[in-house]
Amino acid sequence: MTTTIAITSGKGGVGKTTIAVNLALSLALQKKETLLLDADLGMANAHILLGINPKFSLDDFVTGNMPLNKVITTLDNNLKFVSGGNAINRLLNLSDLERHKIIKSFNDLNNKPEFMLIDVGAGAETSSMTFMASADKVIVVITGEPTSFIDAYTLIKTAFLDYKMINFGIVINMASSPIHAKLNFDKFQSIAQKFLDVNLKFIGHIPNSQKVKNSIISRTALVSSKNNSPESKSFNEISSKLSLVEKNNIGTIKFFDI
Repeated sequence: MTTTIAITSGKGGVGKTTIAVNLALSLALQKKETLLLDADLGMANAHILLGINPKFSLDDFVTGNMPLNKVITTLDNNLKFVSGGNAINRLLNLSDLERHKIIKSFNDLNNKPEFMLIDVGAGAETSSMTFMASADKVIVVITGEPTSFIDAYTLIKTAFLDYKMINFGIVINMASSPIHAKLNFDKFQSIAQKFLDVNLKFIGHIPNSQKVKNSIISRTALVSSKNNSPESKSFNEISSKLSLVEKNNIGTIKFFDI
């Protein structure tokens, strides 16, 4: 049984892809078979943080040039990756049928992972919402900035009203301290639950760190078997709490829905 987790945000620039990549690496280091899908089709750049340049992407699958199993890049024994390409215009304008084709195709994989993390495009666009709704769980990344709060609230409101999603994990990025992160979560939760009947679960934070910024600049992920830094520990702590986020059972098409 594969647990699928969409990682998203209300706006760009809050570190969503950095968190998706490092959480996938964290799970793989725990010897959990993990597949990372870059479904941020407008800004697909997870491959950059992984330091690779895959030969094939989702575009090759959607156009019928390659079967899905040929599009998957194996990074090590426990981590595989599907690239979203390089902001190809075709992928920015997928039809509902094409999005459903991508989602349903994962049923046909012979070797199904224990976890699949889906790096979903920021905001409440139709493509992003479809991939979110097709995952078992949703993680929303926010920062302490007012604009991040507003956009994340709009995203959750759309997911709740239009797709009946009620359960969301929350990660606070760029936090100055654990206390600051929890205070920001409490503030955001009070706003969201005042107007929406949703269940928000705080599963951790990533510090506002120069090491994180350097990893993005140098195109290298932080989490590795040799890195025991506080930043790496933060990602490992979040990955250990993914089970605390409740699933959304909304009766729509799902990844690995057999």
